[in-house]
Amino acid sequence: MSTLSIARETTRTSAAARVRVPRPRASAPTFDFTAPVTALGQEDPALQVLEVPSTVRTVAPLAAPAPQRQSRAVRQVRLTRRGRLTLTLLFLGVVLTAMVAVGGSWAVASLGGGEPVPVRVVEVQPGDTLYGIASSVAEPGEVREMVYEIQELNSLPTATIAEGQKLAVPRG
Repeated sequence: MSTLSIARETTRTSAAARVRVPRPRASAPTFDFTAPVTALGQEDPALQVLEVPSTVRTVAPLAAPAPQRQSRAVRQVRLTRRGRLTLTLLFLGVVLTAMVAVGGSWAVASLGGGEPVPVRVVEVQPGDTLYGIASSVAEPGEVREMVYEIQELNSLPTATIAEGQKLAVPRG
């Protein structure tokens, strides 16, 4: 015989027919699905906590306990090449933004123009060079500065001039 217990079935007779109905077991727990359910956090009086005496005994350790491994508070982060590039660009962006925000007042354009330089208009003759015109106007030793000033006054990109061109030259 097996160790499984099988519920006994009994027969009940009715006037119409014989039907086999299993007998309910007295020890089997049943759940009434129609009964109200208690809310969370509320104690159900049907449920009781049973306290069972402990049979566990404490035993003294045979050897000293092994030292516990200390966990690191900070884990090392390994960055890929793309991660390093991203962080570098992000850092440079923050630095550039801070420089623009703080240093925006370094270069300020004024609304008024500077003092006008007294000039005379010179027409370029055949064989004239910008260096030759500047040397006739400038003091000795300051010819290069005068070439640069003539270029700035006339918005010349280079020192090349053409015959018949009119240049503004500072009076000197």
